[in-house]
Amino acid sequence: MAISKAQFEAGSLSSCFKQGEWDPGLYGEYKRKLNEAEEIATTEAMLDHGLSLTRQFARGLSPFSPRSFSTSAPPKKLQRREPKGVAYYTNEEGKTSVLSPKMSSWYNMYVAHPQINSAKFHRRFRARFRMPYQSYEDLCDLVIEHVDEYFARWTPGKTDAVGNPCAPIELLVLTALRYLGRGWTFDDLSENTAISEEVIRLFFHQFIKFGAEVLFEKHVNEPRTASDLENHSHEYLVAGFPGAIGSMDATHISCERVSWKERQSHLSHKLPYTARSFNLTVNHRRRILSTTTGHPARWNDKTLITFDDFAMDLKEGKILGDHVFELYEKDGEDSVKKVTYRGQMENTQDRNKNSWFGGG
Repeated sequence: MAISKAQFEAGSLSSCFKQGEWDPGLYGEYKRKLNEAEEIATTEAMLDHGLSLTRQFARGLSPFSPRSFSTSAPPKKLQRREPKGVAYYTNEEGKTSVLSPKMSSWYNMYVAHPQINSAKFHRRFRARFRMPYQSYEDLCDLVIEHVDEYFARWTPGKTDAVGNPCAPIELLVLTALRYLGRGWTFDDLSENTAISEEVIRLFFHQFIKFGAEVLFEKHVNEPRTASDLENHSHEYLVAGFPGAIGSMDATHISCERVSWKERQSHLSHKLPYTARSFNLTVNHRRRILSTTTGHPARWNDKTLITFDDFAMDLKEGKILGDHVFELYEKDGEDSVKKVTYRGQMENTQDRNKNSWFGGG
């Protein structure tokens, strides 16, 4: 049972017993303390009420209004929170509302109403997002195909906890392409799509994972047989390099926030910043055929190539052993003859020589 503050300060009836027997003297002392405590509590309540009346009078309220003698504050009026959004617009009636992603300029230009029949549109889209519009549409289809695995929270038709529809996945793909192609910030992308920076950031991380696990396996395929080379060696043959299958070099990708103990190994004499190096093989149409994982930028090409499985397999004759091509060689001082080569080995007529990387 709850007790008052005065009863708590005065003690309890159990204090009126002495050696198990009722003591009238202790009970009198208890009653005296209880009365004093109740008087103090009443005085404090009156002082608080008087202070409350003074404050009401200062605010222009009548001290004798029914509200002044109310022991509980009146219920507050419920106030609805203003709708949250990234961008806002004002309609013709002067009312301000949240701008949804489907009302943004990017959604209107590239998703809802693209000018597919305009050559100018395709040129601008290719320059702005670093890929043809048809390739963008194919990429969106592939993303939607793997939406449950990588982009479940942006499944078309899904809503958040308060019923707002999720951001259009076609628009989010555009943000990832612009971030990679031109280095825009998430704030820039948010301004053009009416999607919050945090949503764009979360999607971008998933898009990078999707690219490493799905797009890489789909588009980066190193040639393993002679039939695989038919689509890659034509330009080299026309240029007078029969047998060449690609161009190889290292490229550097800047890497910020490298730990201090790793900083020296990630600095190259060519670069003023820390970076990771990748050894790539591409065809003459700039399509990547093979790449290594990232390594410290200080490593030179001779070190990097030892970690390139494609180059090592080619050198050891594990792949492209059926690749046959012909080269011209001197036969004496004045005559020239054709010599047939197979794979990375030397010509089929003289096994004492050795030609690496398909003679290219």
